[in-house]
Amino acid sequence: MMNEQWLRKLIRNVLHQYGYHPETWNLDEDEWHRLCAYVTAEKEKNRSADIYELVHDAVYEFITNM
Repeated sequence: MMNEQWLRKLIRNVLHQYGYHPETWNLDEDEWHRLCAYVTAEKEKNRSADIYELVHDAVYEFITNM
């Protein structure tokens, strides 16, 4: 399994690119876990996939499905 702390940092960076600011939009532990689990599962399905693309896809899907 990937390091969840590292994944959270990647996700946080992408969220910031989408206008996320921690003081205005806090994710709860379940949301963080779901995002990390999604990225991890997609990476396990396709080991050659670019992790940064997977994170961008996960964040985009999360934001658009809110």
